[in-house]
Amino acid sequence: MEYYSEQTIQLAGAGRQDCADLHSWGPGMRTCYVIHYILRGQGTLETNGKIYPVKAGQSFLITPLAMAKYYPDPEDPWEYAWIDFTGAKAAEHLAGDGWQASNPVCPFISQEQILPLYQRIMSLDWLGKNRSQAGGLMLALLGVYADQFPTPAKDSTDIIRRLDTALTLIHANYYHHDFHVNSLCSMMHLSRVTLYRLFQTNLHMSPMAYLQTYRLEQAKKMLSMDSSVKSTSVSCGFADPLYFSKLFKEHTGISPSRYKMENSLTEPPALPGSPG
Repeated sequence: MEYYSEQTIQLAGAGRQDCADLHSWGPGMRTCYVIHYILRGQGTLETNGKIYPVKAGQSFLITPLAMAKYYPDPEDPWEYAWIDFTGAKAAEHLAGDGWQASNPVCPFISQEQILPLYQRIMSLDWLGKNRSQAGGLMLALLGVYADQFPTPAKDSTDIIRRLDTALTLIHANYYHHDFHVNSLCSMMHLSRVTLYRLFQTNLHMSPMAYLQTYRLEQAKKMLSMDSSVKSTSVSCGFADPLYFSKLFKEHTGISPSRYKMENSLTEPPALPGSPG
């Protein structure tokens, strides 16, 4: 079962450009979104009738079908990393992260914070087997950008609603072994950074830690109902019974088989959230 939709946000290209030769682009229009992160030097973006100076550590966004031109400073030409992407939810992600046509330049981000994501994206076979991984990295990258833009404080009702949605999705899908944090991000249209912050702030644990703990707690209930270790492993989203046994012992201090022997119930209770 595949939860990640390639149409949500899809990588279309990535690379790195040294403009010491004064390489420039435009004026013209792109058919996809493009983000440039300036590694060194400086230059200028012209779009939507405005001129924006951009320097090392900043990034700028080009939106589809917007007339744009960008070029390096002749005295201090820039070098940048870039990504092209499309997708039905791309505009929604960008707007939620703070990017706007009237605000196409992102404030300073250190290379240590963001360049590893660009490098990982550039190293992937994103047209082949790594396509979904590329999408997950794209969401993580946009999450880093989201942290740089000032956003209105969300009220407690909205935070509770988001957290309730995340927990409901985990409880409804935990038994699929291919359900993971990227799946949850895609289903909620959130970046990994935003989702992590939501869980860490309110539950004091990461989404991955919550998902794993929930699976293991459900496993304890199944074992107490005399389910076999192998069946429990598969039913709680663990494809590998040996890995399940290792995690279970780390979580409870004893092996699944011993837990089953010591906690088997004569009248087993109903198992909440079990798949139908």
